[in-house]
Amino acid sequence: MAGTQYGPGQAQPGYGPAPVQPGFGGPPPQPRRRRALIIVGAVAVLVVVGIIGGLVAASHPKGGVSLPGKLLGLSKATSADARRLATTLKSEESSGGKGRLKNVQAAVYGSPSGTGIAVSGGGICGTCEAKSPAVVRGNLTSSGYAGATSFPGGSKGGTVACGTKGGLIRCTWVDKGTAGDILFAGSSASGLADAAAKTNQIRTVIEH
Repeated sequence: MAGTQYGPGQAQPGYGPAPVQPGFGGPPPQPRRRRALIIVGAVAVLVVVGIIGGLVAASHPKGGVSLPGKLLGLSKATSADARRLATTLKSEESSGGKGRLKNVQAAVYGSPSGTGIAVSGGGICGTCEAKSPAVVRGNLTSSGYAGATSFPGGSKGGTVACGTKGGLIRCTWVDKGTAGDILFAGSSASGLADAAAKTNQIRTVIEH
């Protein structure tokens, strides 16, 4: 499963201390607003802006994302905190994409304070193109994610790259039609390879 800052090396407002397991927020318990800011900082579109290039002219997207009621056996979270977070993620991803990512969707699945995932993504604009795996890895690294590694894109193709930070795993994908991020918390992924495989599994469900 990323403050409004969208380029390599830029500061990340609202990021706060790196969260640790279990959960997106991690112990010790934090106020709702603080925890939400940490999750947003971890999953917003800092990477997406760097992996899509092209004109920012109005155009129909090449693909799209639809988020179902369940992913990986986890139900879409419907608490006030989860809905608020999803709204914030959608806003951050849309504004960070600077017109390159269309019809953005976002949701939290499972528990924001335990085992869960946060998904955000959308369709790439018709005049935009995906950048290389090296760029995807580089942007994860510049965002503070360690061990950034590229993985095959599965049946949907494109590029998937994952890294770790503060006990969380973040995977970014980009292909010819869509791009986005998935943040894995708690036991939702056992490592980078597992997170990448689950990212591709999720993509087969949400991409169209």
